[in-house]
Amino acid sequence: MRGTRLLTAAVVLGTAGAVLSMPPAVAADGPVVGLVITRESGTTAREAESLVGDVVGDVEGRTPVAPGVTAVETPGLTVTEAQQAIKELQRLDGIAEVGVDTKVTAASNDPYFADQWSLTHPLSGAQAESAWTTATGAGQVIAVIDTGITAHEDLAPNLLPGADLIANTLVANDGDARDSDPSDPGDWVESADITAHPDEFEGCPTLASSWHGTHVAGLAAAVRDNAKGIAGIAPDAKILPVRALGKCGGTMSDVAAAITWASGGEVPGLPVNQNPADVINLSLSSSVTCQPFVQAAIDEAIGRGATVVAAAGNRFGTIENASPGGCYDIIAVGALSRSGSRANYSNQGVAGRDLPIFAAGGTALTETDGLVSTVDSGAKVPAGDSYTPYYGTSMATPLVAGAAALLQQARPMSPAAVAEHLRDTTRPFPVGSNCTGSCGAGILDVSRALTIAPRVPGPVGGLTATGADGAVSLSWDEPGDPGTGAVTGYAVEYRQAGGQWVGSPDPWNSTLRQKLLQDLANGVTYEARVAAKNVFGQGPWTVSAPVTPLALPGATQIRTVTYPSKTSARLELRLPAENISGVQFRVTRLGRQPGQWQETSAGTRLRVSGLARGVRHTVEVRVFNERGAGTAASRQVATPVKPGAVKALRVKRSGAKATVSWQPPTRTGMDVRYRVRVGKGDWRATTAEKMVLRKVAAGPARFEVRSRNEAGLGPVAYIVKRK
Repeated sequence: MRGTRLLTAAVVLGTAGAVLSMPPAVAADGPVVGLVITRESGTTAREAESLVGDVVGDVEGRTPVAPGVTAVETPGLTVTEAQQAIKELQRLDGIAEVGVDTKVTAASNDPYFADQWSLTHPLSGAQAESAWTTATGAGQVIAVIDTGITAHEDLAPNLLPGADLIANTLVANDGDARDSDPSDPGDWVESADITAHPDEFEGCPTLASSWHGTHVAGLAAAVRDNAKGIAGIAPDAKILPVRALGKCGGTMSDVAAAITWASGGEVPGLPVNQNPADVINLSLSSSVTCQPFVQAAIDEAIGRGATVVAAAGNRFGTIENASPGGCYDIIAVGALSRSGSRANYSNQGVAGRDLPIFAAGGTALTETDGLVSTVDSGAKVPAGDSYTPYYGTSMATPLVAGAAALLQQARPMSPAAVAEHLRDTTRPFPVGSNCTGSCGAGILDVSRALTIAPRVPGPVGGLTATGADGAVSLSWDEPGDPGTGAVTGYAVEYRQAGGQWVGSPDPWNSTLRQKLLQDLANGVTYEARVAAKNVFGQGPWTVSAPVTPLALPGATQIRTVTYPSKTSARLELRLPAENISGVQFRVTRLGRQPGQWQETSAGTRLRVSGLARGVRHTVEVRVFNERGAGTAASRQVATPVKPGAVKALRVKRSGAKATVSWQPPTRTGMDVRYRVRVGKGDWRATTAEKMVLRKVAAGPARFEVRSRNEAGLGPVAYIVKRK
């Protein structure tokens, strides 16, 4: 056996061949006759008519519909023109909402249409009738990955060539394994099957053939107005039948292969699908968490442009332990009863991860509480066309898949956008519904999905651009209006002022509100712009103020110092070659707190005035630009005047030894030295502020100290010290 088969159809079977009533239903259908305007407070009906005339041209009067709602007749307007007019009108002040007004005819001449409450019921129905005036699924491909398909006349005009992805020939029940024939030979199980092949069928219930894939396909896209049976929710969509379920279900590996093939991916041994699916319907479920290989197949299918819709499962639990319903980035579908309550078998979400959407799935309360659709009349092998009601999340799922096809026809968008918009346009659960907590966004309403236009985000705020070394750092605030749904990322572009905009790549589609633009030219002025994105598109650009990347300036050098006066110094400088706005300097007198930095224009010569005569000062010089200051050069200076007398002269005698000490004079100059002698003896030189004299004669002695610097000798300081 190839592997444990955990997968079953997410359906509860009804009675095949049930007799159903056939009165016709009435709904909107036919050409556009006008637009229905819901006015904002303060806007009159006449003003609404005038706004419509400004957009579409000729109007032929107006009719009240309800307080604040006006129908405006627009002769000759096509569906395409009406949709464009709606987009323009909804941007105008005074208009809250715009709908399409059409002629009223019979919605469908299909005999069982009156029993299709899942499409029309005011509490739980998908509201498909009014949606059909805008879209019917034309041009869209819905892949039904299921038990295959029978040759049913209510489906035949919409069928595309499919494939059989069942690898186990016993499960496939058609005499071979994978091939290009999606026909459903029947999935009945008898006791003899279990006895003969326990590895494949042990534990399987004995059942007649379900024709499950044919039933699901009919709910999604059965032909409408052919005076046969039912109408699918997307009656002009094409059905791509893909077999992955056979006798007693199937395996998730076959389902993953079916997802790949249906979306246009390669499956070894089969030709590539020439009609890649726009929507993939998975009315099946396995009681395990989403397997990585299944998630990978889903991710790749979404990457190819397919919206993946899966049943939540029928175990009255949560999608946490359901596959593929618990996989990420799909549209998981729960089931409702006719009254709008959660069906007593349907799985739901978990805390922090609600089901995206609920749709009619039916119950077994009465025969008409199920969802009638196409099946075959054979108990085992195909015998002829028939219709019967089933109920389950399997039946709710194709309603959402068909709604996705309608939406894609009317307003092409990405799979993520389809999921978001269907969720955003759901109806609330009705009063008294048991659907609370983790039920999800609400009830599928395809009419609202086609009428309400999704919105891109508004402009970002607070955009700032700060220059750095070869870079610009950007930061901004989230947009005040995120549009429909959450902001999913930001587009960032930059240019040299007046040049072409260049995109800054964002492979992770980050929602961080900051960006570092690198490898820019220092000294060149740039502009940057930022726009918020959601799944429906990109909002308007916000442009930054011009900004110039700059490096911090290099180091300054002090080459020479001269003294033009006794209170000033002139410094010859070597400055960095570029990125300079000016020069800063400060002067600190010896022994005091550092001075304040002062600024002057950039130049190679700096004159420092106000120096105390002959007193040492430290002069620091650096250059700066918009980013800051470079490394400072430091030099001690002192104007060249003769030194003053030393201070605090002291002598300590001990026998013939005398220790003479002093403090330097206030005016030292740059190179102060000292001379010391006793009496009229010889002068002895030192650079220290202390000298030890030996062989000093007994008795009183005169000790003299004299400072000297580059300008000459200072006055003599002396002290007479007795022994």
